[in-house]
Amino acid sequence: MLLSVIIPAYNCEKTIIRAIRSTGVYLSNQIEVIVVNNGSTDNTETLIKKEAKNNKNIIYVESEKGVSNARNKGIEMVTAEWITFLDADDYLINLENNNIFKELLNCSEDLIICNYFVNSSKINLYSMTDNRNDKIKVVKQMLENPTKYLTVWGNFYRTDLVKKENIRFDNKLLYSEDSEFLLNYLLVCNRLVFINCYVYKYVLSENSTVRKYNPQLAQEYEKAICKIKKDLIEYPEFENSLSIFVLMQINLIMVHNIFLSKNAFIELKKICNKNYIQEALSKISLKNILTPRLLPLVFCKYHCYICAGIIYKLRVIQNRHK
Repeated sequence: MLLSVIIPAYNCEKTIIRAIRSTGVYLSNQIEVIVVNNGSTDNTETLIKKEAKNNKNIIYVESEKGVSNARNKGIEMVTAEWITFLDADDYLINLENNNIFKELLNCSEDLIICNYFVNSSKINLYSMTDNRNDKIKVVKQMLENPTKYLTVWGNFYRTDLVKKENIRFDNKLLYSEDSEFLLNYLLVCNRLVFINCYVYKYVLSENSTVRKYNPQLAQEYEKAICKIKKDLIEYPEFENSLSIFVLMQINLIMVHNIFLSKNAFIELKKICNKNYIQEALSKISLKNILTPRLLPLVFCKYHCYICAGIIYKLRVIQNRHK
């Protein structure tokens, strides 16, 4: 078997069949699809089992709740040479007709990274990545651009390396668990390659963009940030890029959560005074953060929280009108 596609499935009755069939499992006997039901309460289980009856390479299993538990269960079940991950509301693009099959057969690298779509927008990682064959420089660019790069899907991982190094998803993380998995894999893989083809369609729904304030979200993001900092503590070459990563995560927390609350400015100041944020701000020079995306953090660095907050408020409004 050449490729195992792991699909976590939770209450996805409207999209799960599309996801399964997009893998090309009906067109190639070199693909197996491991669909992991992790606590669905709708018709998801019935649909998967019905699909599995039509093809022996569609495997139905169950796990405890949580996407990390589901993906880890899938890794346990894998029999193919390569692993890729697919979310149940997304789909793969012409995988069986794509050059990726040729790459999987002939590739000597440990990680294959492909382009993807976000709805109709193309994200061409191949063209936007500098020094594609230099792993250290690639990891730095990934850390500094986490929303583009640090996704577990759209990539292909060697099964033997995942299992040998016991790389798993941390089920204690509710956010950025895929970023942590990818970074841990990058630390142990020898070589990687970017392929200039589109294999993944990330479906951004209206529910994905309309968010409500969650008082626990900042704490959960903080947990992921601290875990990733711990993972990279023995790699001083990533120190500067890791600081930018931390600040980029703070941007996400502010726009997608804190500035949806009534006490946003108070929360902003409280978070920015935390040790790990102060450490990141102190390590980054003004030149490094004087960019449009990090502009609010420039103000935070110099304790101008009202100015930072105004920018975050404007970004929240902008997101609502997209």
